[in-house]
Amino acid sequence: MYRLMVADDERWIRKGIIKMIEAEQLHISEIFEADSVEGAFEVFLKERPDIVIADVKFPREDGCTLCEKIYAVSPDTQIIMISGYREFEYVKRALSYKAIDYLLKPVDKTLLNETVRRCINSLDLLDKEKAEKEKAEKETAFSMQDGGEGYDGNEEGMQKIVGEVMEMIRKNYNKKLSLSEIAGSYHFSDAYFSYSFKKVAGISLMNYIMEVRVEKAKELMLSSNYNLKDIALRVGYPDQHYFTKIFKKMTGTSPKEYKMQIEKDIFEHE
Repeated sequence: MYRLMVADDERWIRKGIIKMIEAEQLHISEIFEADSVEGAFEVFLKERPDIVIADVKFPREDGCTLCEKIYAVSPDTQIIMISGYREFEYVKRALSYKAIDYLLKPVDKTLLNETVRRCINSLDLLDKEKAEKEKAEKETAFSMQDGGEGYDGNEEGMQKIVGEVMEMIRKNYNKKLSLSEIAGSYHFSDAYFSYSFKKVAGISLMNYIMEVRVEKAKELMLSSNYNLKDIALRVGYPDQHYFTKIFKKMTGTSPKEYKMQIEKDIFEHE
């Protein structure tokens, strides 16, 4: 079960959002309310909701400040921002603090519940990753007698393997890449290799793949006339919509906005 908080200085908006949320279907056990940034943060510290829905504007402080405060103590919390049409600068700030999404007023019921469901899916994935990490921590390098080629059971051996994998990803970013196949090629369990890769590289394997692909997409936007659908395909994303989500997650802006900014900069310097 999940816990959720709605923060907005206008009571009728809070009540309206709460009424629209399909709590039973989404397995939400409790919904809390707050009418200010300070009040919302106090409720958050006391109740620790998994999901926060907050307006981007409050009378004294803004929702971005709330994002910053929450992520400082709980980076896995899922935050959805609500904004008016003319508040896009606030929204951009909120997204830079890794808010999962934003909804425009008046809030659409279907879109609201779809967004909350995405938050829940993200929370489930985080729980799975934590479980895998705990499992991996129980495994020791010395217990793996059939380790991959070049692995000698110590940290230096794993650093070499991670380096090889990073190089392979840079060369094959446009192909299908999966944790299972990469870990299996070195005779490691998914959990152990995922944990070891992040420990050595400072970034998870899947985030590294996304990072490389997004950088390659940026290069193509700058050096070619491919449309966004073609660029997505060339960096390993057959689904343009999914590519847009990944690009926005990694950069804080959509591919279309990024490409338009590049074209604007080029035009201004001609």
